[in-house]
Amino acid sequence: MKTPEQCSSLDDVRRGIDAMDEQIIRALGRRLAYVKAAAQFKPTEQSIAAPERVAAMLPQRQQWAREAGLDPMFAVPLFAQIIHWNIAQQVRHWRICHGLEQGAQDE
Repeated sequence: MKTPEQCSSLDDVRRGIDAMDEQIIRALGRRLAYVKAAAQFKPTEQSIAAPERVAAMLPQRQQWAREAGLDPMFAVPLFAQIIHWNIAQQVRHWRICHGLEQGAQDE
């Protein structure tokens, strides 16, 4: 994949964007695997949300965004959405592992 500076056509740029989007999606999938792995260490369904952890995570992501030259006003809501969706997935996974919910075939 060419760097943005090496692109010599719109097609080069689009290929680069597509490649980056694929990496982002794959990274989100790996992140979800970690989230599901955390379920084994949560004694109760109520312990999953961990609001103190979320409160600590968002400022750190804000700082990382600044360091990467991104607007934190974009990054923080994005990560809030990712975090909250992952919490819902962890709750579902926890319930399946504890026999409280029937899982999908991919569980």
